[in-house]
Amino acid sequence: MKKAFFTAACLSMMALAVSCQDGNKIVVKTDKNPELQSTIDSLSWAMGFSIAQSIAGTGIEPNREILFEAICATLDSRQQALTEDQTYHLLNNIERIASTANSAKLENELKEVREREEAYFKELTKNNPNVIKCDKGFYYEVLKEGKGEKASIGQVVTFDYKGSLTNGQVFDQTYGNRDAITHIVGEPMFPGLVEGMCLMNEGSTYRFYFPSEMAFGRNGGDMIPANSIVIYEVELHNIRKHQN
Repeated sequence: MKKAFFTAACLSMMALAVSCQDGNKIVVKTDKNPELQSTIDSLSWAMGFSIAQSIAGTGIEPNREILFEAICATLDSRQQALTEDQTYHLLNNIERIASTANSAKLENELKEVREREEAYFKELTKNNPNVIKCDKGFYYEVLKEGKGEKASIGQVVTFDYKGSLTNGQVFDQTYGNRDAITHIVGEPMFPGLVEGMCLMNEGSTYRFYFPSEMAFGRNGGDMIPANSIVIYEVELHNIRKHQN
């Protein structure tokens, strides 16, 4: 009876897990260890793999010690720590529980990111008095002040740029790679660059320090880790009105 209960509970958990998060998958390496000696060994591994993928789909990191104990206790027909009603109640509410757990995890992650970024910008402004904090939430340094008009959203601008991480690694640039960019301010640009561009006069060169939330955020990008401060050096060549 308890083995049947365990099977039903696992199947219920798998079905509910799939409905929670479609994107979470465990990527595993395939090698010769551990050695599987029989069809039952292989089937056992496959069952464990399926259960683990289902758990990963919830986005919840379980207490593995308790998880393994529950599996062994159920297969051995030992005393359950929860009643059947308690178990199914938890499984039927797994999506809500996962959402709460993931929200708490995200909040902690964002807190850590903010603290790390605040420490970086505090050190940056301490060591470089030319760095200015913008009320929009990013920092910038005027390398060369232009004398032309100031850029604004909707205008067509031509500019060169170099993007790098705080460790100095360049992840993208026009210099030596391609011609200067001609683009409409705000279509599409990440938020920090839009705001930064609107500070610049034609002929100026600025260096911007964007916190992750104003740049590539939790997703990151090619060669840009998630939650990264990015540094953009922008040289604004000319500005003209957008012709519809």
